[in-house]
Amino acid sequence: MTYNTELYRELQPFLHPDEQVLWTGKPYTSRSYHTSPFLAIFALFWCGFAVFWTVMASSAGGFFGLFGIPFVCVGVYLLYSVFFGQKKAIQSAVYAVTDRRALILTHDRNGVNCTEYVFANLANISLEDVQGDTGTIRFVQPMPYYNGYHYGNAYYGRRRGGYDARRELSTAFFMIDGVHEVYRMISEQLGRTA
Repeated sequence: MTYNTELYRELQPFLHPDEQVLWTGKPYTSRSYHTSPFLAIFALFWCGFAVFWTVMASSAGGFFGLFGIPFVCVGVYLLYSVFFGQKKAIQSAVYAVTDRRALILTHDRNGVNCTEYVFANLANISLEDVQGDTGTIRFVQPMPYYNGYHYGNAYYGRRRGGYDARRELSTAFFMIDGVHEVYRMISEQLGRTA
């Protein structure tokens, strides 16, 4: 399997001197990313209500309307994060499989973050959301939790349905092309290091 030379240049500072890159990729190259409808509705409701309340309080006179400004700012930040921030973070992520480990590079305002999963220490992986030749390879297994009513799955304490895409990017190869071949490649590396 070949790798992208542009992505290889981005990965090079994080590679060991004698490490061999077997595959590089990015998330959501042939499928589009869609934000969670729940998060989108919540952000729209929050921002809309904050603007409405601030305008109504300001029209009543006095300084009472100023108390709504921080809530409007939070609403605008939520809208940006849900509709633009998560997509930007996903588009900048880089994935790689080497002969020793799986690497995930993510970007934020502080710089580049590198998460590694060393095959010698990795017990198992899971294949999820497979549609044709795209799918997700997850390295962090869900932890069961009980909230008093039912059991569910969480990833480091967050519920699966309401995760922040920027944080979750470091737990899996999300919606990659050629998922079956990459999964097979990682499984072979796990077998060799075991």
